[in-house]
Amino acid sequence: MGKHDHENGVKVEELMRRGGPCLAVCGGKHCTRAGAKQVLRAAQAALDEAGLGETVSVILTKCQDYCDDGPAMTVLPGAYPYVELDRESARQVVLDHVRDGQPVLERLHKRARRKLERRLARAERE
Repeated sequence: MGKHDHENGVKVEELMRRGGPCLAVCGGKHCTRAGAKQVLRAAQAALDEAGLGETVSVILTKCQDYCDDGPAMTVLPGAYPYVELDRESARQVVLDHVRDGQPVLERLHKRARRKLERRLARAERE
């Protein structure tokens, strides 16, 4: 991953339109400096470990606008933005969220976490 590879990446919105399961790792300069390459490798290894390596793509994207909280990775479908990732937390997101369907609340970006918590609270009341 060179210093300008993120410029050739795809936007998360484009991946959302395409559909299908995907881990969109931010390739913006801040996330790249913070360790996006290690997150990408850890996510791919965890997918392989979970037997999902052939069905879930890992794609480097353009900047996802979480520059102060990188590295960032968005789980699609659903557009769940995870921030401040390292190798172990990327693995946890893959195993807990992608494989088991349980979002990792403590790693979700704060806006997404609040939205999900409200949705879960509504579901419990119903």
